[in-house]
Amino acid sequence: MIRLRKTRWKVAYILVGVIALAAIEIAIQPLMILNPMSAVVANSLTVLLYFGGVRSFRGVGEPIEPPRAWWRMTSRPRAGYIIGSLLVLSSANGVLVAMTGPPELILNVAISVAVDASLAFLYFRSSTRLRKAPPRTVQEVPRWKPLKS
Repeated sequence: MIRLRKTRWKVAYILVGVIALAAIEIAIQPLMILNPMSAVVANSLTVLLYFGGVRSFRGVGEPIEPPRAWWRMTSRPRAGYIIGSLLVLSSANGVLVAMTGPPELILNVAISVAVDASLAFLYFRSSTRLRKAPPRTVQEVPRWKPLKS
């Protein structure tokens, strides 16, 4: 599996994923107006994007080859708390939209809120476990630039 360690590749993964999700959602929305299947498809793709990043991203000092523990979402607890907090804000926004928006969108928004809340729980749980038992790290191999003669 591909392992992304550099920040620029992680940002590129996120940008490409968000653009692809937006394009797919725009393409399927006219086909499934007010149909909960569009929300299921869009949120399934979002979950795949998150878990692709979780399994591919590696932090400094984190072993590259072995897969992460199944519960581990980030390399450090702080990152999980930040991402989890952003997902909680997204869920709260979804609840507000469901309460004030048109009634025909409530099911679609409820699915999105459930997905965001579930992902937030996974990130918070991962960070709590990482804080209680910090992971073992590996020594970074120095990357030497070749000397010019």
